Amino acid sequence: MANDAVTAQKTMKTMIAARSTVYTFFMAKKKVDQRRGKLERELREAIKEIDEEGLLFLLQQAGVLIHNARVERINKVASEIRSSQKGKPLKAQPNGVEIEESDGGEVFFLTIGQSRKVLNLAELKRIVRICYAAETKSDALRQLYTVLSRERSDILADAHIVGPQSPLIEGLFQAVRAKYKLEDR
Repeated sequence: MANDAVTAQKTMKTMIAARSTVYTFFMAKKKVDQRRGKLERELREAIKEIDEEGLLFLLQQAGVLIHNARVERINKVASEIRSSQKGKPLKAQPNGVEIEESDGGEVFFLTIGQSRKVLNLAELKRIVRICYAAETKSDALRQLYTVLSRERSDILADAHIVGPQSPLIEGLFQAVRAKYKLEDR
């Protein structure tokens, strides 16, 4: 139990650090440092009263927040790279979906509607599995929407997707099925 509390505390510090990077855009540095210190103190006190199941939940949430912060950093870098490239930028079709692979094959650029997002290999593999594993196309569209809403809501928000019936979700399904195959099929 003591190890879980220490691990949870370390993870929570990492989570707070990730969250504070977002806040620095909106607050002065001094104010952020003061707020962060206060939040860290409150969190340390709260951890003392949380049972093992609660600590596990906090660790899982910390993982989600850390992942989201990393995705935001990757998207920011990708945006800066795109804006610095010479030549005419490609415009996405309003209902178009395109998936481009980076040179290393570990990062993928998803153009969906008017937004462009970065996916890592694991995220893309999960999307491909959904597109092939579902019993029906309708099931696949619902599952795609559900997974994106839980794990990559930024994609849905930026592409203005409000439900599984969106033409962009179907476009994603079609693009994935056209470009990728499962090894066992």
